[in-house]
Order: sequence, then structure tokens, then C-alpha cells
Amino acid sequence: MPVQAYVDDSGGKGQSKNFVLAGLVSNSERWVEFSLEWRRCLDQYPRIEIFKMREAASLTGAFHRFTEEQRDSRLRKLAQIINRYVEFAIWTMIDLEAHARTWAKLTKPRSEVYFWPFHTLILGTCFDLWEECNWREPFEIIFDEQLIFGERARRWYPLIRELMRSTYPEEFTILPLNPMFGKDDDRLPIQAADLWAWCLRKNTDDPGAKSFEWLLEEMPNVSQSNYCNYYDLERMSSVLEESARIAQGGQVPSELMSIYEIISSKKK
Repeated sequence: MPVQAYVDDSGGKGQSKNFVLAGLVSNSERWVEFSLEWRRCLDQYPRIEIFKMREAASLTGAFHRFTEEQRDSRLRKLAQIINRYVEFAIWTMIDLEAHARTWAKLTKPRSEVYFWPFHTLILGTCFDLWEECNWREPFEIIFDEQLIFGERARRWYPLIRELMRSTYPEEFTILPLNPMFGKDDDRLPIQAADLWAWCLRKNTDDPGAKSFEWLLEEMPNVSQSNYCNYYDLERMSSVLEESARIAQGGQVPSELMSIYEIISSKKK
């Protein structure tokens, strides 16, 4: 039963203060059971074809026929399904204003907001499974479909694997051969990751609003990884400074310097 992580994103330039990728991790058998129960819950009246947390929050789209009470009741049921089947959650979030002042000045695709969270989430999942779960087989990771930014980030993944092979040879053995992408209409765990990503991002954008904060309280069995990461201006600047130091020492090709620092820092 392979371990599988399902990942979705929330936020972006002009939409929010932060951008986040959030993943939920469990084994394949539990994900099958999860999907059956999630679909049954969505099929209750009023029926929801595809769950999107932003539509639930605004009572639009699939939630346009719901009252607030009906919406909250359905969200509570969905959160309880996540609580029964998911082992742990992991996320990487970046401050978009800080990104504009630092990483956005790099060359593409490293300048894109999707790039860093994509790779740090994969590596964080790897380290957590190795250290906390004693997992010793390759895991799978499936991201919500990103036709442009996702593919650009994935092209760098073979280089990430080679850096891991030399830097962390044991952990390297459980890395996915290749990250995958899927659509949330047929990969139902991605819809659950959407719920987590939206709540995390919304409450970081505006902590005082406490937007659906109670949903996370419905999932006490879902632990949060030690490798969740928030990149603010200080951390992003530190990555660039460390990259420059590594470059001066000639330790790694210049195009990989920043990624090398991310890998080497681990829980930094």
C-alpha cells in the first residue's frame, strides 16, 4: 500500500497576501475508502458535484442553494471524513510581498510563486515520512493540475533528486520517481487538500477574521508535519545570501544554488 500525498494550492498575486501549497498524506487503501465516503457526503441533498472551499465560503457555485447552516453542517461532515482517513498534513506558504522583493528577481521558473513551494513540499514530505513514520518505500505525490507553472517546476525535479542523492542518500531512496498532476473532479483527495489550503491561507492573510477556523478543530487526528514552512522576507533573503556563499565556494552549479540551500536547511 503506497503512501500518497495529495496537494492543492490557494492564493496568488493580486488575490491574497500569501500563497500556499497544502498536502494531505495517507496510504492508498485509506484514500480509496476516503473517496467513497467523500463522494457519498457530496451526493447528499443539496448535491455538490465538485467541492471547492472558496465556493463554500461565499455560498456560490455548487453551494449557491445552501443556507449558512446547511453549508456548515456539510463542511463539518467533510472535515470529519478527513479526520478519519488522513495521517498528517504538510504545507509550504510564502509571503507574496516578500517574494516580489526577493525570489521574483531570479530567472524563470525560480521566480514563479509556485516553484519553491512545489519542491519544498515534496522534500518536506520525504523527510517527515523517513523520520517520523519510519517509511522506507517510495511515496507518490499528486498535485492539482497546473498546466503551466506545475510543468515548469516539475522539469527541475530530476535535478532535485540528484542533489538529494548526494546530500541525503538514504532519504533519497523514498522520493517519488516523478511528481504527478491530477484533476480534482476525479482525484477526490485533492478536494480535501483544497479545504486545508484555503483555510490555512485565509487565516494567515487575515488572522483576526478566524475564517472557518473551527473546521481545523474538527480534525484533531490530523497532525501537522514538522516540515511545514512559512517563508517571510527574512527567510527568503537568507536563502539568497546562503546561495551567494555557496556560489563563492564553488560547491554547486550556479543554477542550483538556491535549491541546494533549501535542501540543506531542512527544518531551518
